[in-house]
Amino acid sequence: MKISNEQAEYLLKLPKKIVENDQLLDHLVIDQEFPLSKRFELVSEKDDEFTFLWEIQQSKKNSIRVSFHYQENDSKTGLLRVDYNSGHKNPEKISELLPERFHPYAGKDFSNNEHHIHYHVQGYKSLAWAIPLMEDEFEIKELNDDAEFNNTFGGIIKLFATTVHIETVITINTLLL
Repeated sequence: MKISNEQAEYLLKLPKKIVENDQLLDHLVIDQEFPLSKRFELVSEKDDEFTFLWEIQQSKKNSIRVSFHYQENDSKTGLLRVDYNSGHKNPEKISELLPERFHPYAGKDFSNNEHHIHYHVQGYKSLAWAIPLMEDEFEIKELNDDAEFNNTFGGIIKLFATTVHIETVITINTLLL
């Protein structure tokens, strides 16, 4: 299944809940352990044609290298991913389907671990396009190895869940990292 830019936006905004053991969860506690590696299945009561996957991956070697990934699960099409302290290179070619906001970032190299956010763009491989977090609406722009790491990391988890319209209320249980 090919997903258009408009469909990707619809799937992003669709309200959904985390599913565990065939039960829709109203509340979920995430233990913030190191390295954090979690996968959650998501469904929407509004449109049951789609299922989704939300994945949080923290590097075992670098605690501040973290990725938050959201995809339509049946087609395995990535819809949104936020990467902190990770590399990426955008495609060079600008197609007629590429939204204007991505044009300045054609060929951009994020190899200096610049924090960035990936979006689905029709006609390109899954999540091929990213823009710097500093240029995006996603509110938490930095993740550093400092005294605020636990609070910031927990805040990013909640912000990402809100961004992809997860209605399950999430509580972060901060453990000693």
